[in-house]
Amino acid sequence: MTQPKQIPNVTDERLCWLAVREQVGKKARKPGLLGWLQVLGTIMGGGQGARIGGDMRREAAAGKMTHYTFAVDDAARALTAEERQHLRSTGEVPDWFLADVERRAAERR
Repeated sequence: MTQPKQIPNVTDERLCWLAVREQVGKKARKPGLLGWLQVLGTIMGGGQGARIGGDMRREAAAGKMTHYTFAVDDAARALTAEERQHLRSTGEVPDWFLADVERRAAERR
């Protein structure tokens, strides 16, 4: 018999964040048009340009992650009692959750 997954004693909002942080982290690090222009500037700018370009990309990703953090908290408040119980027992968010987080993050930008 398998034992149930051990879920930490944290809020539902935190559990939602733990469930999706890797996925939203990948999305936040994807360079947009401005990011690709920064990459080109980094290549052309040499050593100093590389440091500045890297700093700018990290700063942009951190800003996007902030939007995602608030979006996850907002979306977590929309969970039903059944979805919360499923989250607590499995550590998984419902299928609609990531799309809702994307929508909410886009509204914040």
